[in-house]
Amino acid sequence: MNLNHLAVFRAVAEEESFTGAAKRLGADKAHVSRVVRALEDELGVVLVTRTTRTVRLTPAGEGLLAIVRAPLDALSRAGTTIADRTKAPSGIVTLTTTPDLARVLVAPLLPAFRARFPEVSVRLRVGPEIESLSDPSLDMALRVGVETEREVRVRKLGELEAGFFASPRYLAARGTPKEPKELRGHETAWPYGTKKASFGGGHEPPPPSIACDDFAVVLEIGRAGGGVVVLPAHLAKPYVREGALVRLFPELVLRGAPLYLVTRRERPLPARVEALRAHLVANVGAELA
Repeated sequence: MNLNHLAVFRAVAEEESFTGAAKRLGADKAHVSRVVRALEDELGVVLVTRTTRTVRLTPAGEGLLAIVRAPLDALSRAGTTIADRTKAPSGIVTLTTTPDLARVLVAPLLPAFRARFPEVSVRLRVGPEIESLSDPSLDMALRVGVETEREVRVRKLGELEAGFFASPRYLAARGTPKEPKELRGHETAWPYGTKKASFGGGHEPPPPSIACDDFAVVLEIGRAGGGVVVLPAHLAKPYVREGALVRLFPELVLRGAPLYLVTRRERPLPARVEALRAHLVANVGAELA
């Protein structure tokens, strides 16, 4: 069977009209009618009943439409994908993530991405709760922790490690502890439930002066000279680089949660989405180091 003939038949079936199918296909009405007649002759069955106003499928026509619809859709997608791959990626990619991940991991990588793919625009949807990819306007998500969403493709980018930090001003005023057990007597801030193992040698962590489950708040306490704080290393990194924070006990690494890049399971991904996905996979690890 000729695939073009099947595509014409599908258009007639969905438009319920030779005239409508001709307009949809940009073809002559008489040509559309001849193609359907030729397909009926080839199969030896009547596919449509013709009236002066409408075209109705016969049971044989309904059966054929059910069979050919999915393969025709697949061929259409394949053609679009091949055409997409032969030209530079273009369009809009929308990524959802949290404010700290957007600021520290994603934002520094976007200028290089845009320089390489100037026809791809990036939309960041940033908030405390990362949205589900069931939202069709989203293309990917950068997430921390266990991935529970179904029908997605997950790529682990690394582990978010944490450490102890303090401002030079605080250390100059209160002294620099050499090991975690010396934190008793210091001002401290870290999240609820910081584990005993985090302090090395099995030492019980002293109660923090300030406990907060928002690392952005803990960061500001540390920068303001409020004491020794526990922070994700990637969040503290820019401030260590500029001298606003000092890392303490660098040999002591607090293991954190895994970081995942999540996209839809569809394969292949649109070229614009695959371009950003590949860029993040290749470069986020360096930002975590």
